[in-house]
Amino acid sequence: MVRRDELLGSLHEAQARSGRNWLSPADLRDEASRRGLSIASLKGVASYYSMFSLAPRGRHVVSLCASPVCRLASVDALASAGTTRPAGAALLDAAAKATGAPVGGTDPGGNFTLGTCQCLGRCASAPVMMVDDRVYANLDPLRIASIIAEIRAGGAPDASGPDATIRAMDIGPAAGRRIALRFPPASDSASAREYGRAGGWAGLRAALAMAPDAVVEELSKAKVRGRGGAGFPTGLKERAAAGSACSDSESCERFVVCNADEGEPGTFKDRIIMERTPQLLIEGLVISAYAIGASRGFIYIRGEYSEAIARVRAAIESARAAGFLGRGIAGTDFSFDLDVRLGAGSYLCGEELTLLESLEGKRGYPRIKPPFPAESGLWGRPTLVNNVETLAALPWVAEHGADAYLALGTPSSPGTKVFCVSGDVARPGYGEWEMGVPLGEIIAAAGGAVEASGKPAARPLAVLLGGAAGTFVPGDALDLRMDYDALRAAGATLGSGAVIVLGPGRSVPDTLSAIMDFFMHESCGKCVPCRIGTARLAAAARSFVDASRSPEIDAPAERHDASLRGMLDAMVIDAEKIAKASLCPLGQSPILPLRSAARNLASLF
Repeated sequence: MVRRDELLGSLHEAQARSGRNWLSPADLRDEASRRGLSIASLKGVASYYSMFSLAPRGRHVVSLCASPVCRLASVDALASAGTTRPAGAALLDAAAKATGAPVGGTDPGGNFTLGTCQCLGRCASAPVMMVDDRVYANLDPLRIASIIAEIRAGGAPDASGPDATIRAMDIGPAAGRRIALRFPPASDSASAREYGRAGGWAGLRAALAMAPDAVVEELSKAKVRGRGGAGFPTGLKERAAAGSACSDSESCERFVVCNADEGEPGTFKDRIIMERTPQLLIEGLVISAYAIGASRGFIYIRGEYSEAIARVRAAIESARAAGFLGRGIAGTDFSFDLDVRLGAGSYLCGEELTLLESLEGKRGYPRIKPPFPAESGLWGRPTLVNNVETLAALPWVAEHGADAYLALGTPSSPGTKVFCVSGDVARPGYGEWEMGVPLGEIIAAAGGAVEASGKPAARPLAVLLGGAAGTFVPGDALDLRMDYDALRAAGATLGSGAVIVLGPGRSVPDTLSAIMDFFMHESCGKCVPCRIGTARLAAAARSFVDASRSPEIDAPAERHDASLRGMLDAMVIDAEKIAKASLCPLGQSPILPLRSAARNLASLF
């Protein structure tokens, strides 16, 4: 049987060659024949992913981000109050006028197809749009018109100029302890030798000097917890993969997989690490592979991260040439190699088992647990799946030891965390702090909260922690400690480390509606409770927005407030039912923002 792990990459290439951004019947026939698949099966895979099209599109595909953060940033472009149009409607109108294409369609000349997409991971520069594989930031109607005009004339507008930067600012403390961001940006971030001159590879050499079991023990002792959102102990994962049932079989192949399918709104830390120091990620993967006895690994990167994809690929080639990948790594008898595999537009593929389905060239449908990846992962083999930021911490632990790591952060949440700050702050960006840092310190580093009008604010209206699948806390919760246990005790979540600030004057119902639209769009449709339930929640949230903007004439304020609270409570009840009946974490996520909003923000409606 031909392995299908390169299938999505091949479909990306075929679509790029087509000239009309689609997978033609001839392309599908060729790919199906080459891989021994039926055309129906191949169409089933391609039709699942939002980046693929089975119908001709324009020579340029224009996609405006419709994630909660971009909608928050474009709220000033709203049409009249009471409309049910999305917050980015004015930007879509500008794009439609500039391209001549209707939303969801193609212009008569076949030049542009216009649509929307979900989070592009450039939340610090919202609102943004992607044209083909280039992202343009800090949009307004005039800028959109200028970009489209230049593309129409055959140009390639600069996506990284001073007025349109997609380079988020590093706002973290310069004097603080850093792990994932400890290496400053290099002139050639992909160079393994330049990385080595800066101090890289010391962790790998330290690990290779230990027995594999000792590496696992050191990571377990350090209490490294996964930085993808769940906070699961990394050492337990490593031990489970190393000691899996087939460990005594000579034919047993193990894999390590990096989950770089970062799609959580408000989160862009993994993109920053891959673009800034891709060799650090590779070093962490090699250490993990050595610890569990894997000889092959994959980095699954979301298809929208074109710059990260290019840098990681170049870094792999450089690491291989320098002897840090391939046979006899760093002069030892340990061999391990890496490949990049691409996603194609599916938030759900950020869940580890769904990612493995996609990596195997299938639709991104969730698997049922158990078995877990450490027992039966990629192609049924023991597989260790870790997040980019998690892997970036391992070289530091191997080099400095568990005790040094435990000295950072808090006893139950040691180490550091990269936080991404977006929304209503003066300087959106990212930074790395020790676990347990107060929320207020992070927001202050971003220049403090601002009002919807842009004026400085004494404090936020509210803060959404962890992204769309996160929790709201009130704006006066600035003393809240940002670690797993302190947030859990407060009824909040750390999640991926997203900090989305809502300033005074913002609408909580609008933000909830954007979140529910996001979950409806990203539901894979496999299970009925999630497929129908997320659509029901999105419709209820839009009604909630309309009701919040248009109170009954002459109705007492108390009655209006009670009506809004009743609508929110009804959504919470529905979300609880969806969470209990859904197969995977997506259906279990809407309850988090809804319940926390009902608990903490009801007075703000």
